[in-house]
Amino acid sequence: MLVIGLPVSYFLLSVAQILLALNWILEGNFRKKIKILKSNMPLLLVLSVYVLHLIWLANTDQFFKHLFESLSVFNHSGLRTAIESFKTTSFPANLANGLHDLRIKLPLLALPLIYGTTPQISRKEFKIILQLFIATVLVSTFITTYVLLGFSSIEPVDSRYASLFISHIRFALIIVLAIFIQVYFIFFDLLPLPKWERNVYSLSSIWLICFLILLNSFTGIVIFALLAPVTTIWWGYQKKKVVFIRKAFISSGVIILLIIIYATYAYSRYKIIHDSTTDHLESYTASGNPYLHKPSLQEYENGYLVWIYICPKELEKEWNKRSTYGFNGLDQKGQHLKHTLIRYLTSLGYRKDSVGISKLEESDIKMIEKGNTNYLFKKKFAIYPRIYELLWEVDRYRKGGDPSGHSLAQRIVYLKTGIHIIKRHFWFGTGTGDVDQAFKEQYELDNTKLQPKWRLRAHNQFITFFLTFGIFGFLWFLFALFMTPYFLNRYRSYLFTIFFLIGVLSMLNEDTLETHTGVSFFAFFYAFFLFSMPENQKPGNAETE
Repeated sequence: MLVIGLPVSYFLLSVAQILLALNWILEGNFRKKIKILKSNMPLLLVLSVYVLHLIWLANTDQFFKHLFESLSVFNHSGLRTAIESFKTTSFPANLANGLHDLRIKLPLLALPLIYGTTPQISRKEFKIILQLFIATVLVSTFITTYVLLGFSSIEPVDSRYASLFISHIRFALIIVLAIFIQVYFIFFDLLPLPKWERNVYSLSSIWLICFLILLNSFTGIVIFALLAPVTTIWWGYQKKKVVFIRKAFISSGVIILLIIIYATYAYSRYKIIHDSTTDHLESYTASGNPYLHKPSLQEYENGYLVWIYICPKELEKEWNKRSTYGFNGLDQKGQHLKHTLIRYLTSLGYRKDSVGISKLEESDIKMIEKGNTNYLFKKKFAIYPRIYELLWEVDRYRKGGDPSGHSLAQRIVYLKTGIHIIKRHFWFGTGTGDVDQAFKEQYELDNTKLQPKWRLRAHNQFITFFLTFGIFGFLWFLFALFMTPYFLNRYRSYLFTIFFLIGVLSMLNEDTLETHTGVSFFAFFYAFFLFSMPENQKPGNAETE
């Protein structure tokens, strides 16, 4: 139920974890479980990550004041009255945030505890669980593709909004893991596969790779591209033959070289400038209306200057004839539509006047209404449009533009803000409940251009934990995260290592452990591959197995 819920349902995911916990409690054998817990140092290390959050709750503003008030009620009126008082008390905002954080991160406590004190499952059960996970991921991609191709009544603004069930970034991570689990079954599983099953996994993996591109998830594509060479090299060493190892390194080198070549091409294409001179700009449109020119605003779309050859009068008149979205209103992304229109026309190399509007096709009108600022975004199966978007965001941010609503530019601001908070709370951190308050204060201190609704956390799990726990708590988190697999010799396991790399790489770009789906995804597979993997399921040394 849990692996089925991960890609498709918050509700199912929650119910599954509650049932697992109830099953663990009703199962009993607590004396044995406590004995396992006491003797299992790696398990204690994993659980200590959640304990960190509990300890640092004490560093939250007004924690001790609230604690002393509760103890005072207990001393004077007894336990029952203290409990009733606790239920009806309105917690201070920061303390409430801390308690909310503890609730969200409960999977970091519950899932390792359950799997770490429960006997390992059989090889057959292990494979069935992973197959159910793959099957659910496939079904969810088919549904999302159905929406993306326009067969449903849902019209997503762009491909990233087509992820119906969970965040598109979390969805991409789940897809990448599903791909490499199938790679494991094809190449690394000790038991030979029937030909039909190998073909099913191969076709499924190819489809999921294509879907990553369709989903336009830059995070997913980059992580997959980084891990593909790792898999190739792992395969070479698995064969234990020099010729295979050589082929593995050559293949990995070719993949890396192709990525570098394409990245260079994309950057060079982005930097092409068509409006090399603005000395002799025409003053009037074909209809005799004056143009507005602001060549000093060095903003480009596909190499064309945005703020030249603009006739607002003609734009408004002609646009309102072709769309129900008002020229002076907002597009579906909440952006000023006239700015979206101007940038879109520029991307085509058209002048921003009645003639430019007349050249637009109906598909272009729909794209503009959805908030797309460049005709490149019509290409659903291309990688370059997403790279272009990211390059544009960074370029505009470097020139002093507002980063609001632009994912990469915002992440740069988030990281800078997080680092500034670390400098202010280096030794002991902000405390579990004071993170949001610390970001609010720092944004004000930095005079950020970010609009209030975009003032979020660091979008980097390591930065978030550093500023929350300070240097000592952060170092302990790193120790628990990286050393637990070492103590259990799991770095020799292909499945664990691939999952672990996916999780760690995602933490560089996301607060992976700050959302229900993200923390459940990481906590489940981390605990599952650490403690529930059957002994003969650990690849890496075929001779001993």
